[in-house]
Amino acid sequence: MKNKIKILIINVSYLNHNYGAQGLVFSLTDQLNKYLDAEYTLFIREKYYEKNLSFANKYGFNIVPFPRLAGLFRKEYINVVKEIKKSDVIINLAGIEFFGNNPPKLRWKDYIDVTVVQFINLLFRKPYFRFTSSYGPFPDRIYKFFVKRALNNLPFVFVRGEENLKDIQELKLKAPVYSFPEVSIGLVPENKDWANSYINNLGLDLHKSIVGFSPSAVINRISPDHIKLCKEIIAFFQSKNRQILLIPHSIEDGIDLRSCDLALCRKIYSELKNKKNVFIVSDTSLTYKQARAIVGLLEFYITGRYHGLSSALSIAVPVISLSWHKKYRDMMSLFLDDFLTVDCKTTSISDSVELIKKYYEDRKWFNKEKVLKRKNQIIEQIDRSVEILIKEIKKCCKI
Repeated sequence: MKNKIKILIINVSYLNHNYGAQGLVFSLTDQLNKYLDAEYTLFIREKYYEKNLSFANKYGFNIVPFPRLAGLFRKEYINVVKEIKKSDVIINLAGIEFFGNNPPKLRWKDYIDVTVVQFINLLFRKPYFRFTSSYGPFPDRIYKFFVKRALNNLPFVFVRGEENLKDIQELKLKAPVYSFPEVSIGLVPENKDWANSYINNLGLDLHKSIVGFSPSAVINRISPDHIKLCKEIIAFFQSKNRQILLIPHSIEDGIDLRSCDLALCRKIYSELKNKKNVFIVSDTSLTYKQARAIVGLLEFYITGRYHGLSSALSIAVPVISLSWHKKYRDMMSLFLDDFLTVDCKTTSISDSVELIKKYYEDRKWFNKEKVLKRKNQIIEQIDRSVEILIKEIKKCCKI
């Protein structure tokens, strides 16, 4: 009997509670399984390893703890090297890489962090791929040189969006560069009956309009006014007598505001003077498919999370985005000609709220039938990206 192909997936950080990582990993592996008989191992950040064991086992993934950079010469890194050595294929599934707007020290730490496996792999020459991702910005020539170095010897570079494609084309890479949509768009949500029951148990009235809202711990780090903006948005929808459902999209410990959306939602809720009609999804056991099913029940959705945006657009829920990167515009432009992405780094609170009011109250910009029609075209493009990857894997593995 022929052995399964061993596929190593890297740079997803953690799976349990991380809807973005689940959207990428589950969507891609579902696609690969149509063509390959494969087994999957994921590098999971060391601090999340224990909490991800049962979740990974439930969904058929092997996981290996991936140490911090400070652990490069510790014995734990031996297991990383062993896993690279025994893999047949390595797929880098980071959603965004080489974000050069970070302070220099953090920028270069992140660069090393996302490329270390690629450079260890120079010892073993295993087929190495970066699947569809967002990149940049690249703030200076030195940083651009090293980004180009990391991308140049790949068989191809897949960029998720036309705006980001222009940035990568300016690097003049040797590798062919393509623009493809985010793979998570095709993920099928949990069934509607499950979502109805779940929302009903939270105390919401399914016969009345529900507005969803996903604040972002990432934006909260970037914008000092994010919490204040969130309160203003909630107050506006309360004035419309809407039920507001806070949907955390990346959950860690429920405490750390720097990294956990649930902690952020709890803080926002605790500081509201008026809590009427405001609810929180505080469950830490949900999957991305279940979160997507919840989004499907919304009348309207405001999200600071990229994969929340992917969910809403893929099931044709009117959505606007709080953003910090052009990846949000790239996603929106796939489905809509007229859309709103509020740049939280440059737009004032008052202007942000006025824009949100405008797009909520006048929805000529959103046509459900057209959105779903475009989705069918987008799925065809995603399938094409997978076919290119499969062709290269089969060639490298001589299948």
